[in-house]
Amino acid sequence: MRYVFKISLAIAILASQGCGKEAERIEKWVDLSGWKEVIYHYPANGQGRGTWELSNNNQWATQKINGDPTILVSDIDVISTTIEGSWLMKANGDDDLVGFVFGYQDPGHFYLLDWKKATQNDGVCGLAKQGISIKAVTADYSGPESGFLEASQPFDGKDLWNTEGTEGKVTLLYHEETEEWEFEKEYGFILKFDPGSFTLTINEGEKTIFSKQLKDNTYKNGKFGFYNFSQAPVIYKGFKTITVIPQKQFLWWIVIAATVLLLIAYVVFKRTRKKGV
Repeated sequence: MRYVFKISLAIAILASQGCGKEAERIEKWVDLSGWKEVIYHYPANGQGRGTWELSNNNQWATQKINGDPTILVSDIDVISTTIEGSWLMKANGDDDLVGFVFGYQDPGHFYLLDWKKATQNDGVCGLAKQGISIKAVTADYSGPESGFLEASQPFDGKDLWNTEGTEGKVTLLYHEETEEWEFEKEYGFILKFDPGSFTLTINEGEKTIFSKQLKDNTYKNGKFGFYNFSQAPVIYKGFKTITVIPQKQFLWWIVIAATVLLLIAYVVFKRTRKKGV
């Protein structure tokens, strides 16, 4: 029995060393030079088209025009990944929309998070409420995937402005009347996007301004992009992806179970042999 105890102790030590390994965390700063501009246009409202400028070794993007909606969209699909970045709104006295898209399929199909500084009722476009909105965009679209889109396609002025969305194009999934964003303050965002669910968090330093987990199956994968509507200049920076890869665990329980069975067989054999002597 002395040997049985020693073997069991050795197995316990091996098992404790083989389990509980931390997953591998891969952080990658993103080069934005391969990202594409998606430029919408509403001729009726008299605003210009948005435009993007890269800086800081292609790791920062600045949207420079106080104009119609625009997206700077990634060149790869993002799924089962955590995405981090930040916004910095430079002072200009406006109070409109900043955000990002994810699950992006084309200019008419994506998830959208936007943040409105202050409530504004536009007589033509509708009511944009103060706070953060999460929307599913599902507008019919068959045009180019990037560049200057045809005027009013696939959206007109109210579709992306109106917090409640518009039937058949934009569905509001969630809205929360958060505090206003402020000029010259850097706000960090975190998106954890998995098939069927996503978690979105916005922080100012150590302070959490917004955090929400939603379940939705409209898009289970897709690209990520920075979003801007009638707010400039805004700097989008600090962008990185974080992929967590679970460590492969050795199946120690198989070894333990097999060894225990062998030990039991050994003990039974020894006892049977003694009785037969």
